[in-house]
Amino acid sequence: MLFSGLSLLTWLIIGWALFTSILVLLMIYRGMIGMHQEDQIFLTESARGFEAEAAAATARIARLRPYIRAATAIAGILAVSVAALWVVQTAQRF
Repeated sequence: MLFSGLSLLTWLIIGWALFTSILVLLMIYRGMIGMHQEDQIFLTESARGFEAEAAAATARIARLRPYIRAATAIAGILAVSVAALWVVQTAQRF
């Protein structure tokens, strides 16, 4: 099956590469947001501004979570599809 000169396997590989790239960029962005975030913060009264910064970073990471899960699921489904189609095409050649 060909779509504008490219096989279905090629289109699936392109889609997988696209969603995997999006996933990698989202993970890098999440890592940059949480890079300086600590699990526990012990603040004095004079440093309460850091508490708001930590809460904002946590909220941004929480907003990213559904996009990361969706990109992971789509990339995984496409990877399994690529592998299955490759196996079927290889089996047909024998």
